[in-house]
Amino acid sequence: FSCSSEGDKRKAVRDSYGEPDLIEESEFAGMKIELYVYARKDINRAYEFRKTVSSCGGSGQWYVYRMYFADYLGYALYLPPEIKHTPVESAPPGDKIIISAEVADDEEVVSVTLYYRVAGDEEFLSVRMTASENNIFSATIPAEVVIVEGVEYYIEANDEEHSSELPKKGVYVVAVSSKEKVVVYKPAETSAGIILPSSLHEPGEIFNDTSPVSP
Repeated sequence: FSCSSEGDKRKAVRDSYGEPDLIEESEFAGMKIELYVYARKDINRAYEFRKTVSSCGGSGQWYVYRMYFADYLGYALYLPPEIKHTPVESAPPGDKIIISAEVADDEEVVSVTLYYRVAGDEEFLSVRMTASENNIFSATIPAEVVIVEGVEYYIEANDEEHSSELPKKGVYVVAVSSKEKVVVYKPAETSAGIILPSSLHEPGEIFNDTSPVSP
């Protein structure tokens, strides 16, 4: 593809066929992709648009990468993987973080990858997420990365043709708290009649208790 001044091809398609029944956005190797699906008997097609690089002028232009003819009921064959994930918002320092996500696809999920880094670092580390039942994929952020600066991460899923990321923009941020851990125990009496302390502070602090000891 070479640079051109023909404008945004998405508008030309909308002018010809109207608004699509579905628009799916994704990104692959840094290139923005949009899929316009016309799931109608009279149109029966889907258009895949890609955006040129910014060197072509401005922020780039949208062009038709390819067009599919298909059963209007089978448009899902051209959709990227769908990722569902509940973000991890906080974690204690020095503890590993398990990240899980549900990934569904109309064909076959080829790979799911977790990208993570200490907040503020330039480079992401990556680990492949492993599949279990019900399309759940999981991976672990190692404990040595979980420091008070915080952790940033995102998830990428691929099938044979498409790629999806979550979140779609930016990264998830895990706040790592350096507060002292407090373990609270309910008072309990032992068989010897000794009253246990009601709380202990960890780590390193000696608890002095003046509770009475029964003879």
